[in-house]
Amino acid sequence: MRATSTVLLALSLAACGGASSPNGTTPLGTGAVADADVERRPASMGSQQGTLTATDPINDGRAHYHVWRIELSPSQRVRIQMSSTAIDPLMEVRGPGDVHLRNDDGFPGMLDSIVDFLPPVAGTYEIWTTTFGAGETGEYSLSITPRDAAGVGVPFELGQDATAVLGRDGMQERLPGTWMRFSGNAGSIVRLRVTSQAFDTIATLIGPGGQTWINDDANDVGPNGDERSLDSTIVAALPTTGVYQLVVTPYGGQGGGPFRVRSTARPPIVLQGDARPEGLAGANGGGRLLGVYAGITAYQGHGQLYGCADDARLLGEAMRAAHLQDASDQLVLPDGLATREAFLGGIEQMAQLAGPDDVVLVFFSGHGQQVPDEENGDELDQLDETIVLFDQAIRDDELVAALDQIHAGTVILALDSCHSGGFARDWVTRPGRMGVFSSDEDVLSDTAEPHRAGGYLSWHLRRGVLGEADARPHDGVLHAGELTDYLNDGFVADHRLMNPVGDLDPEQRLVVRRGAVTWDQVLWVYPRNPDFTLPPLPDVPLMSVAP
Repeated sequence: MRATSTVLLALSLAACGGASSPNGTTPLGTGAVADADVERRPASMGSQQGTLTATDPINDGRAHYHVWRIELSPSQRVRIQMSSTAIDPLMEVRGPGDVHLRNDDGFPGMLDSIVDFLPPVAGTYEIWTTTFGAGETGEYSLSITPRDAAGVGVPFELGQDATAVLGRDGMQERLPGTWMRFSGNAGSIVRLRVTSQAFDTIATLIGPGGQTWINDDANDVGPNGDERSLDSTIVAALPTTGVYQLVVTPYGGQGGGPFRVRSTARPPIVLQGDARPEGLAGANGGGRLLGVYAGITAYQGHGQLYGCADDARLLGEAMRAAHLQDASDQLVLPDGLATREAFLGGIEQMAQLAGPDDVVLVFFSGHGQQVPDEENGDELDQLDETIVLFDQAIRDDELVAALDQIHAGTVILALDSCHSGGFARDWVTRPGRMGVFSSDEDVLSDTAEPHRAGGYLSWHLRRGVLGEADARPHDGVLHAGELTDYLNDGFVADHRLMNPVGDLDPEQRLVVRRGAVTWDQVLWVYPRNPDFTLPPLPDVPLMSVAP
């Protein structure tokens, strides 16, 4: 890693690098007219008519839009539906309590936009009506209908099978499919499998806050091999406690008949004092989150860095503050403790502790080098990458050989050092492996003085594990893709800090490899309060070094 506030070291010695919107919503944006200057039209329960014209304001998608206003209360669940035969509707609902819901097609096979939700607080809500395509104009209707807070359709309990007949049970006026309902607690992870021999299923799950999950084909035959790949599976972490609606529709709007819903629920992880709860990590739950965190600021003979030892200390503190680990789950190696023997010994210790349900994070912040590949000739550029420990360097091949002994469900390697991207091809060669690296293999990594952190990856990783990365949606469950998306977004936001205008050095960027670790794979679950609410994010620790 190279320090940005001091004289740069020689290339061979430069090192330590550095460090969304819920439900995938994208703001409609603004056009030539500022949002604040757009007319707010009064809306009420029932139906109102609108016509989008060429004189209406346009958003960033070059589509015309209107804004409607209505007073809503948490005592009344509502369905808001935008329908038209002239345009392809697109709708957003914005309101207090961080409400920001966006819908294009309410259900597969229909163009109407539908938002069904229970307002979290009383207040003024805005309904933004626009079109999917640019420049569309024409008439539309906006209907706002009160809904039963207890849900509609066929009731069932999580953990029990339920059966119904599409075309007969749970039908709702002017809405497709069979509607079903169940009650769920925030923090539960539910799996809903919809199977039928009569038709090709599509499953849509609607949360009390308007969140939606949709699956057409599960692409598997079930645990016993007796189901169809065309059946539907939804796995969802429930963000709030309340009534959830499962809507079953046929693919292409064709067919009907009997179907079955098989459901399981993984209960919320609940805090009990200061102790770290059991069973909070891994794709299947029941695992632990284990970690080795090393960082070196005060090198002997390699030059002083900025804050890299604190990167390791504070990552350990962040894990404990978020109740994801206790002291027995982590090994923290700052400065002189981060010797080659101690670091490899820590990896060996995790290999002895880790089981198939566990997640292991191995982190380093400090110097990185490139050296000639004189051993196995497996490098295209004939260079091995290294991380420089307090007393001796470790080559990429050596580090991967040590990590090979860890047989956890998921192992994450996070390196904040110069040339660290060169570890990616050596590391992500098997399932269950994931890597994040602070720069490409031929690029240096900067220290992150603007954030008072040793490196940019270190900074954003620490904030991410504290809970900021849990954002799509904010449901108390961190998926692999949420973490890597958050880190990527952080590097984009900090691009000019790492790569100032006029700087002719190769640009630093984040290198991410998830391999066979899918976007939606669960890394860990954040413990909740006894009432199933999420605690506020812990304070982000600051470095102990002077700015």
